[in-house]
Amino acid sequence: MNTFLQIDLQNLFFEARSRGQKLDFDKVWHFFSDRETEILIGASVYLVRGEDFDSSKFEAKLETLGYDIVAKNVIKITKKDKANKDTVEFQNSNHDVNITIDCLDKIDKFNKWILMSGDGDFADLCKYLKQRGKRVEIWSFPECYNSVLEMYADKVHFIDDLFFYKKPKVSVFGFNSRRKDR
Repeated sequence: MNTFLQIDLQNLFFEARSRGQKLDFDKVWHFFSDRETEILIGASVYLVRGEDFDSSKFEAKLETLGYDIVAKNVIKITKKDKANKDTVEFQNSNHDVNITIDCLDKIDKFNKWILMSGDGDFADLCKYLKQRGKRVEIWSFPECYNSVLEMYADKVHFIDDLFFYKKPKVSVFGFNSRRKDR
């Protein structure tokens, strides 16, 4: 079965961070690319770039693993407030339309679509894919999952420790519990 994976990073990033965790994209890649009954025909990560942080190393790592990167810059808008002073607002650049266009562009190449996002805005896309005989699999955190997706998904999975970096265990004395033999 040919499978296409799309990851809405903004949807997942803040929830992972609120848990004190970071997604390990190497683990994600291997989990989906090592499935015996499926062939991963593409995997795209949709992310937002900002002036306040440099994502170039992260993007290079993702590309090395095999992901396609789709990036947008954060939109910065300067407005006048009531006192006629300049105020800066940041408008979130989301990728819902990009994800939809890329998915529809590849629709003839896959039998199964995997979306890592809980954004309910994708319900219509899920419905469209189901009507065209595609299998739909959703991966999300329970806290940012919109249950409207359930109506059109063949499977819904909640992200757990499987996709996180493992933190080293620390003993009560503050030493790393994994000894390094020299």
